Amino acid sequence: MTASPRIRVLPPEVAARIAAGEVIERPVSVVRELLDNAIDAGASRITVTVEGGGLELIRVVDDGCGIPPNDVELAFERHATSKIASADDLRCVATLGFRGEALPSIAAAADVEIVTRAQGEPLGVHAVLVEGRVVRRAARAAPQGTSIAVRSLFARLPARRSFLSSPAAEGRAIAVLVSHYALAYPAIAFELEANGRRVLATAGDGVLRHAFAAVFDAETALAMLDVDHAEGGVSVSGLTSPPHVHRGTRSAISIFVNGRWVSSRSLTFAVADAYAGLLPSDRFPVATLHVRLPPDEVDVNVHPAKAEVRFRDERAVQRAIRHALAGAMDRSPAKAWSGPEAAAARTTAITAPPLSARLRPRLELVAEPTQAPLALVPSGAAPRSQREMLPLLRVVGQMAQAYVVAEGPDGLYLVDQHAAHERVLYDRLLAGLPRDGSAVQPLLEPLLVELAAPEAAALAEHAEALAALGFDLEPFGERAWILRQVPILLGGRDLKAALHAILADLDAGRRLPTIAERAAAAVACHAAVRAGMQLSLEEMRQLLEDLERTPNPRTCPHGRPTIVHLSTTDLERQFGRR
Repeated sequence: MTASPRIRVLPPEVAARIAAGEVIERPVSVVRELLDNAIDAGASRITVTVEGGGLELIRVVDDGCGIPPNDVELAFERHATSKIASADDLRCVATLGFRGEALPSIAAAADVEIVTRAQGEPLGVHAVLVEGRVVRRAARAAPQGTSIAVRSLFARLPARRSFLSSPAAEGRAIAVLVSHYALAYPAIAFELEANGRRVLATAGDGVLRHAFAAVFDAETALAMLDVDHAEGGVSVSGLTSPPHVHRGTRSAISIFVNGRWVSSRSLTFAVADAYAGLLPSDRFPVATLHVRLPPDEVDVNVHPAKAEVRFRDERAVQRAIRHALAGAMDRSPAKAWSGPEAAAARTTAITAPPLSARLRPRLELVAEPTQAPLALVPSGAAPRSQREMLPLLRVVGQMAQAYVVAEGPDGLYLVDQHAAHERVLYDRLLAGLPRDGSAVQPLLEPLLVELAAPEAAALAEHAEALAALGFDLEPFGERAWILRQVPILLGGRDLKAALHAILADLDAGRRLPTIAERAAAAVACHAAVRAGMQLSLEEMRQLLEDLERTPNPRTCPHGRPTIVHLSTTDLERQFGRR
């Protein structure tokens, strides 16, 4: 029988290497810790130099306050920090690099060289550390600030080094990090040099849009919308994209909490929720948001790498973000689809033609028949909010019984009839259906509907919203409900099948932020005209006019595009005219 191994205390150097792995996971972790220290030191300029993805060299130079000569060795002692003094300070952390393990962990994982001169000191200090110990120290003339060079990262920890990505991937992670910091602190001039090539440089003039242009590009920076909102002790400021500017991933969403770049799924989803129904389902906005709240309302001491935070009231922060982005879009003028000639054409008054009786119950509900001929953009009227406006379109016909073909001021437009009608019905539902009973249809013979457990759960969660839309459902036994009334939009449908489909959508779909929006989207989807349905010219014209009246005509509530545009220039290229 094998004896149990003895318990022993690890040697300090082994314990230090294990602790280093908790804080320093990869080269980008080193850069983050050094950037945090530089910013906390009051730097106005920070230069980062990287070679070999940070494995060969990481150098961070700042012009901050520097380290006093007597504190240089102490800075590399475990649990040494100038940012906190007691446990009470952890409840109200107002700095970035508060962890006392950062510099000693770096020194345990690599060779470190530091040159620093504190403010008011005539000379600086140059020190070299190997395996966490100072092996050489001397006075040296140096500018105020600190320069830390980290070489041969994880050379003494081959197991950890073997799990790293390629130098190119590690270098890309560092570039992403520095870009986020440049957006977080536009008043600091950041410079990143990788393998001898300058990758990023910001002016440090304090203008966020200038820093954004350096990180992304000038065209995107000019298109961004200003964000400035405060509620319930939470302020949200920064830049966010209009609906026509988007990306294929969430990587262009940068969120900073009290100056700290955080990776927060809940806050990122709040940003995406604000664009629900405005973007295709697989696209995401571009946003740089600064969230500020009292330090005691957020716990930054929950992650070894300081990448995550925890809020006392996370829902309040999410709500503030959604309201901030919605306000930014509502305050901004709309972006027209085409040039000045289209804007002039849009002032033409349009009279809604009559609809055929076959589609009248579904399309007429949104036609606003009591209005006089509508001038879409009256002279002197206030601009619409930041939603894509449609140009004046002339219906040409229908293709594949699914798409309305129209001619516009700049080429050809294909309109998905189902997605377009879905958008029209959805916005009409959210705006409030008529209260005179004309929006609902009582059933002559109530229907008995059995629901599965997920459907019943969805019904219970959304019962109030469904009732507001016109559903009258009464429990009947354990798994059955009696359906007595439906929205008039569902007239002519298989009502049992429609109810099952709507509940399935409500159970699965979480892209729209509120229950009312999800319910309206589900009903609109199953009430809208379908692909394969032949429409008359009058019906197609009415559909386009109704779509024009919606605030968000480019996408259906689920984010699918309603319109595809082929410009005259594109057509001319296809036919060899250009």
